[in-house]
Amino acid sequence: MATLTAPPDQPATVADEAAPRGVRRTFAALGERDFAVYFAGNLAFFLAMQMDQLMRGFYAFQMTGTAAALGLIAISSGVPLLFVSAFGGVIADRYSKRKVLLIVQTTIAITNAIFAIMIAAGIVEFWHLLAGSVVQAVLMSVAMPVRNAIVPQLVPRHQLMNAVSLQMGGMNLTRIVGPAIAGVIIAPFGVGVAWWMVVALYALSTATIFRLPSHGMASERTRQRVLTEVKDGFAYILRTPIMRLLLLTALVMPLFAFPVQTIMPVFAEQVFRRDSTGLAILMSASGIGGLTGAVLAASLESVSTKGRLMLAGSVAQGALFIAFALSPQFWPAVVLLALASIGGTLFMTTNNSIIQALVPEEFRGRVMSVMMMSFGIMPLGVVPMALLADRLGASRAVTLTSVTMLCAVAIVFAISPQLRGLRVTPHRRAELSPAQAAALVAEGRISREQADRLSGLDSQA
Repeated sequence: MATLTAPPDQPATVADEAAPRGVRRTFAALGERDFAVYFAGNLAFFLAMQMDQLMRGFYAFQMTGTAAALGLIAISSGVPLLFVSAFGGVIADRYSKRKVLLIVQTTIAITNAIFAIMIAAGIVEFWHLLAGSVVQAVLMSVAMPVRNAIVPQLVPRHQLMNAVSLQMGGMNLTRIVGPAIAGVIIAPFGVGVAWWMVVALYALSTATIFRLPSHGMASERTRQRVLTEVKDGFAYILRTPIMRLLLLTALVMPLFAFPVQTIMPVFAEQVFRRDSTGLAILMSASGIGGLTGAVLAASLESVSTKGRLMLAGSVAQGALFIAFALSPQFWPAVVLLALASIGGTLFMTTNNSIIQALVPEEFRGRVMSVMMMSFGIMPLGVVPMALLADRLGASRAVTLTSVTMLCAVAIVFAISPQLRGLRVTPHRRAELSPAQAAALVAEGRISREQADRLSGLDSQA
C-alpha cells in the first residue's frame, strides 16, 4: 500500500489542543483574514462567470434561434482552455500572483464593460459573441490557475485542504445563485442590464485583490524560456507517478459527469414531461448537491485515507447517476441527482486538495493549469452523449455512460495500489501562512529559517 504523508506529527501544543471542532472546524480557513478576503472575491468572480456563461448562451439563442449556436459558444469557450492554460500556469509560477490577478481581472471587467456598451448601442452580432467568448476563455486560462495557486499562500499548511474544500463549495454555491440572479434580471430588464451586473461583480472581485498580501506571491526560482517551463511542468507530472494518476483522474472524470448536466433539458422535457420550472429544479438540485459535497469534504479534512474518499465519491456518483436515469418519478430523481452531485464533488474536492498539498511551490501554477484543461475537455464528452441520447434516449445514454465510468474507476483503482491506498495525514499546526511569514521576513522581523518553521514549510515533503 502506497502511503504519502505529511511530516511526522509534532508533540501536542496549546494550539493543537485548541483546534476548532464541529462547524468551526468545517469553516476554519475563513478565520484567516487573507483567505476570507480572497474567498469573498472568489464568490464575486465565479458568480459573474456563471451569469456570463448563461447569458452568452441565452443571447446567442435569442439572436439565431438555433441550438447549434449554443454548441459554437461552448466550443469557442472551451478550446482556448486546452491550448492556453499551460502558458497561464507558467505565468502563475513566474510572476507575482497578486499582480497577475490585478491585470487579468481588470482586463476581464473592461472587456465585459465594452460588450455591455455594445449591447446598449444595439450593434452586437453573433460573431461578436464568438470572439468575446474566445477572449474571455484566454483571460480565464490565466486567471484560473493563478486563483487556484494562490490559496496555499493565504492559509497555514494545516488548513490547506479545508481552504480548497471551501473554495470548491463557494464555486458550487455560485452555480445555484448565478443563473437564478441572471434569470431574475433578464426577465424584466433585459440582457444589457444583467451584463452590467456581471461587470460590477468582476470589478468587485478585482477590488478585493488590493486587500491581499503583496509578499510571498511569487515562487523563488530561476526563470527559463516559456516553452522550457511548460515542458518542465509536464516533465514533473510525468516523472511523479501519484501526481500523474491524480491529474489523469481529474481530467477524465468530468468527461462522464459534465455531459449529464448538459442533457438535463432532455430529461426535463422528454423524460419527466416538465416545463422550464422542472429544468430549474434539476439544475438547482445538482448545484445544492455540489455545495453539500464540498462542505462534507471540508469537514473530512482530517481523514487521512484520501484514496478511499475518492473511490467512494466516484462510485457513488456513477451508481446514483444510473439510479437517476432509471427513476420513473420526478422528485425521487431530483433527490438522486443531488446525491450524485455530492459524490462527484467529494471526489473532485479531495482530488484537488491532495494535488495542492503535494505539489511543490515552483510547479503549482503549471500543475493547476493542467487541471484547468479539464474545462476544455469536458465539452468533448457532450457530443457522444448527445448522439446516444438521440439514438437510445436520455435515460439509456446516461445509464450506459455511467456504467462505463464505473468500469473505468474500477480498473484504475484495481491496477493502482498507490492510488487506492493513498494516505495524506494532516500537517502539524502552523502559526503563519506563507504570505504572512514572507511579510515578516521582508520587514526584517524574522529570518527565512524562522519563517519556514513558523509556516510549516521547513517540513514540506
